[in-house]
Amino acid sequence: MLSTAIKLSSIDKDEALRYMGFGDTIPDESFKARIDTIESELINTVNPRFIWRIFSLIHDGNDICCGGITLTGNSITEHLSGCSDAVFMAATLSSQGDMMIAKAQARSMTDALITDALASAGIEQICNKAELLIGQELKDKYMTWRFSPGYGDLPIDLQEDILKVLDTQRKIGLTVTDSSILIPTKSVTAIIGISDKPLKRTQQGCAFCNMRDCCQFRRKGVHCGNA
Repeated sequence: MLSTAIKLSSIDKDEALRYMGFGDTIPDESFKARIDTIESELINTVNPRFIWRIFSLIHDGNDICCGGITLTGNSITEHLSGCSDAVFMAATLSSQGDMMIAKAQARSMTDALITDALASAGIEQICNKAELLIGQELKDKYMTWRFSPGYGDLPIDLQEDILKVLDTQRKIGLTVTDSSILIPTKSVTAIIGISDKPLKRTQQGCAFCNMRDCCQFRRKGVHCGNA
């Protein structure tokens, strides 16, 4: 099990604007200046960390067991097809990110919108960096893309089991509520399949997600990191 700190040097502003629902609209200069200011503050405030652990996969009929956890659903079965092992990973921007969002909400709706969007883009970058680091450690292996609980038909309440296996509360300060909300909120859990052989690309996108009918991103005409 490895726990690692990652630093953000910048945040993808185009991605943040997408989270804000701008689409092809270009914000004015004052709005862009506010984004720059909040980006700098966010980078200097948060303490991003991630943790990961690799487990053998046990295929038992239609069920897959990994790290003592039964992974149910057709989508995760397809996603891990051909894999012998899987990585459980969790990443967080830290509680400082949530505190900064709360302060922005008390200050102004605009600042709250910008801070939340930048934090969302930031945690996605942390996950991308974490995935690259995992790939470097497993350089002789083939990896699937990240698959998070709640995507497809993989139950979101698996968050709790994954956090327990990774000991995230003690290692990186990450917990989960009874309703499967991660705390700090700008956090992610994911499963990555591992194989000794090249893997077939599995289906990915809104059409295969069980959250598609109530997804906040689809309502804005955009998509999440799994799409």
